[in-house]
Amino acid sequence: MNWKKWFTLIELMISITILVILTMVSYAPYSYYQNKASLKITTREVSQLLYESRNMAINWAIDNNSNVSIWVYFDTNSISNNIVKVFSYPHDVNTLNILNNEWWDVKLLKTLILKKWIAIDYLHGNPNILFFFNSITWELTYYSWNGYTRNRIEDDQISINFSFKWSTSPNLNRTINYFTNTNIIDY
Repeated sequence: MNWKKWFTLIELMISITILVILTMVSYAPYSYYQNKASLKITTREVSQLLYESRNMAINWAIDNNSNVSIWVYFDTNSISNNIVKVFSYPHDVNTLNILNNEWWDVKLLKTLILKKWIAIDYLHGNPNILFFFNSITWELTYYSWNGYTRNRIEDDQISINFSFKWSTSPNLNRTINYFTNTNIIDY
């Protein structure tokens, strides 16, 4: 048998090493673009949730056509800073505390769990934000709770920042800007 036609062990190890290096080099950009796309999908889902919540409040689409206001709750303080909750509420916001769960007149309508490794980093300088869509007046108000103090946010623009694994890179961060006067979302 002619041994010169076969690969030597060293040649085989070198070729496998080259294949592994090429695979690793191609995986890094693929993973980066996959994470970036996941972040983009998340911002799109959250903006769609805000539009949908506003339309539910305006059209009275819940509880057999009764006047039910809708609130959308974002929180960065809790362990679950990757969850956005939508509640129906039959009154105006008159409580000082948001319990972030259902009780006798508040019903949880929808829970949006953000994509894996994506979290809410920034809520317009607040630990939490409540978007309150009033079904009777069609007015949109924004609140933040700090302990037991309710603060109404009077700004013309609300910014919500999402990031992949709390990245500081601008490429793995996305911001939703909600313009309060026109109800337009820019991301």
